Amino acid sequence: MKKNLRVVSAAAALLAVAPVAVNAADNTATTATNTAAANNNVSLNLNGAGDTANNTANTVNVSSNFSLNAPVKDTNNNVTANATLGGELTATLNGTTVSSSLADAAQDVTVSSTDGKTNFYSYNKDTKKLENKLNDVVAGTDYKLTLTNMGFSFGSSMKNKTITVKVAKDATLNGKTGDVQVTLNQYGNAIGLTYTQTLHAYNQSVTNAVYFINVNSGTTETKGTWMTLANNGKLNVSSVLDSLTKQYNAVQYSNNAFNKIGITTSAADVTSELKKAGVDVDASGNFTAPDTFTVTLNAKSDVNGKTASLPVVVTVPNGKSTVVPSVSKTVMHNAYFYDKDAKRVGTDKLTRYNSVTVSPKTTTINGKAYYEVVENGKLSGKFINADNIDGTKRTLKHNAYVYKTSKKRANKVTLKKGTEVTTYGGTYTFKNGKQYYKIGNNTDKTYVKASNF
Repeated sequence: MKKNLRVVSAAAALLAVAPVAVNAADNTATTATNTAAANNNVSLNLNGAGDTANNTANTVNVSSNFSLNAPVKDTNNNVTANATLGGELTATLNGTTVSSSLADAAQDVTVSSTDGKTNFYSYNKDTKKLENKLNDVVAGTDYKLTLTNMGFSFGSSMKNKTITVKVAKDATLNGKTGDVQVTLNQYGNAIGLTYTQTLHAYNQSVTNAVYFINVNSGTTETKGTWMTLANNGKLNVSSVLDSLTKQYNAVQYSNNAFNKIGITTSAADVTSELKKAGVDVDASGNFTAPDTFTVTLNAKSDVNGKTASLPVVVTVPNGKSTVVPSVSKTVMHNAYFYDKDAKRVGTDKLTRYNSVTVSPKTTTINGKAYYEVVENGKLSGKFINADNIDGTKRTLKHNAYVYKTSKKRANKVTLKKGTEVTTYGGTYTFKNGKQYYKIGNNTDKTYVKASNF
């Protein structure tokens, strides 16, 4: 869930003016409205997302997509394209995600040399003072972004609670890396925080994309495959990642050559992906190998910041089988897909008389029976109303003819009152405006008036 970044003041709404996006040729600032809850440096409003009963549940994951593009200059050192600075700071807690633009992320925003001695950009919301020398930054060089006097709001119900802020590996909060403990004030806010991050100045004149290449074949791939054998049923995260990065290289064409790009996927990333797939990984990175799983390789160019991802399907012939039991069923009535809560999923549907692979047993959702669809040997999380496959037994209240169309009978059979008949799916409305049920587990045009049941 993405929340709108508007924090309502308990006393009054304070208006602040800040640059929304920064261009090195422009020292003026466009306006953006930022309200605050009892403090004017609260930029990320997670009100309602905190757990008032349990501090350990209050871990806020903070990330960003801030970027700095160095200026483009000609052979005479004249600027032909100005440097740019922008992006968002994002915080996620208990399924709630909020974001703030760089302009609104803190009272003070500074870009400096990594030693902090030279400033290339600074802006203060209170004084509206902007200093912009971004056209002096050099492509390929690292700089330090500092957000001073930033804060989070969790609402008064979280007052005096302790939260954990988890920051990215290239960032710090109050000078600390990793998991940082922060105690909220009487308003449920964390204020006066300082966030720093390394910014790598990208070369915006290079527009080439990043690609993954199979080292063995020399071909570009968008989906990889790799096969290995488990050792006593086990594999290790680091070993798998090492093997995959030997088979696949990320490259980018620049300066008349394909240059290798560093793969950013870590062992922790692989562990997280496995756990999301339901595979347990121990503290040493060992796990019981399923017969197939996916590892996603990611790469980011230090030249222009372009990224690429390569999902690699890993096959383990002697791994634990992940293929679930399934059967093929014929859909007797057009069927939509539903999720585990019986809510419609998209607009796709299975048309009648076609087969579908499903779990052998039905699942009851809100009192109705559904079959879960099986795709590639795995449960898909998509369900079909079992009535569209197995039908529903109904007892005739009147003698009934079997119809082919609204005017023509399908045969000379008369179904007697009290007979139990299986109907499939919902009713069809014929040209005469009357509703009919499909009967008979076949493709014949055999329908009975719904009013007879």
